[in-house]
Amino acid sequence: MQGEMAALTAALLWAISSMLFAGAGRHIQAINLNLIKGLLSCSMILVVLTIGSLFQVSGFTLATLSAISPEGFILLIISGIVGIGAGDTAYFACLRRIGPQNGLMLESTAPIIAALLALLLFQEILGGLAWSGIVLTSFGVIMVVRWSQSAYGYVPNLSGVLFGLLAALCQATGIVLSRQALLDTQVEPLASALVRLFSALCIIIIWFILREVVTSKVSSYQSVGETAILLLKNKLIVRVAGAITMGTFLGIYLMQVSVKYTSAGITQTLLATSPLFGMILARLRGQVQRPTVWLGFLFGVMGIGLLFFR
Repeated sequence: MQGEMAALTAALLWAISSMLFAGAGRHIQAINLNLIKGLLSCSMILVVLTIGSLFQVSGFTLATLSAISPEGFILLIISGIVGIGAGDTAYFACLRRIGPQNGLMLESTAPIIAALLALLLFQEILGGLAWSGIVLTSFGVIMVVRWSQSAYGYVPNLSGVLFGLLAALCQATGIVLSRQALLDTQVEPLASALVRLFSALCIIIIWFILREVVTSKVSSYQSVGETAILLLKNKLIVRVAGAITMGTFLGIYLMQVSVKYTSAGITQTLLATSPLFGMILARLRGQVQRPTVWLGFLFGVMGIGLLFFR
């Protein structure tokens, strides 16, 4: 149950951080937001590993990085580039265009993609109850997102939908590759999270450099300086820092814990339950939902139950 509980906790944190990121995404371009996220989250993990090394906390030391095999490093690097570098940038672009409600609905396709990729690439076979849980949970999440009362005034458009589907594909691929690396018992979740995040960060930095060289005379992109000004001007620093701490630092660590102890398809399915938690949070704020939304919530909970007790 350790993997399943870690994924559900990550889903809760992502539900909160998605709302925070969506507000920031109205002002900050997706690639810039991903750069900030990568820099801050990598710094947080390095601080934790350094402190853990000083106090010799098992599983939380810098030595855990050297325990990763060359094959594991390759898988984690590719996983970070695809799942976080490309996937999160596409997701932020999706949030910016069509908002968190529609974005989360498109991301609900990721669990089935992950389960199929794990089956085709690594012969990770799931039983009938697991598949039933994946389908039922995904169906419930789609119902919740589709019929929820949105607090955001976004209108769906083609580019936003395409970015959402691309994000789902990239994140599912990243989960599957990360799962293979973590099957090695020597690989610790926090160390693997750092490798994935740092790989994604390097790609984003390279993209920034190339962008400046190729489009030096084009003003449609935000510079790092402009991003910093917007963060200060719109009082977004606390929101972004909170979202990164919950959704990236803690969220990705818990994701790595989950993929270490359960299958890629189940992990991705439970991670995709963020809208169910978002619905609860909305209800606590006084937002009323229609009966079909609660029916979807019930389907989602039943699917989660099948995954836990399969």
